[in-house]
Amino acid sequence: MKGNAKDYVSTAQQFFTAYDAHDVDGMLGLCADGALGRYAPYGRESVVSIRGGIDVIWRAFPNAVPNFRVKVIELIPTGGNTVVIQAEMSGPIPAEVPGVAKKGQDVHIPHCYIMRFDSNSKITRLDAYWDNTVLNNIKGSGV
Repeated sequence: MKGNAKDYVSTAQQFFTAYDAHDVDGMLGLCADGALGRYAPYGRESVVSIRGGIDVIWRAFPNAVPNFRVKVIELIPTGGNTVVIQAEMSGPIPAEVPGVAKKGQDVHIPHCYIMRFDSNSKITRLDAYWDNTVLNNIKGSGV
């Protein structure tokens, strides 16, 4: 089976639908064996396996922000095996963060994802970029 841009966009949409539903197993089912990921705010050299690496974050996130949501703004196929996704992660902050948000206030954080796919339309690489200001302020507040 040879993947194409339409298949890649479909897989990306399925991935974010599963993410919004907090369905980590569904997300992993769309990833190739050996898939790698990088959450850029953790460092330029922070490439790790998705299974046993980034999926740990995906599983922990609903505990930190139980009602988080994922909204896809735009899926942009490239000429190759890559899709760029503009998304927004949102949800209520679990504790007061002075100067950032009140406890329970919804915070919206824009994200950009770059996904690369194999010929079976499975995700082989996921890179995520976001504005880390809110998270840094939460960490700095001691919450």
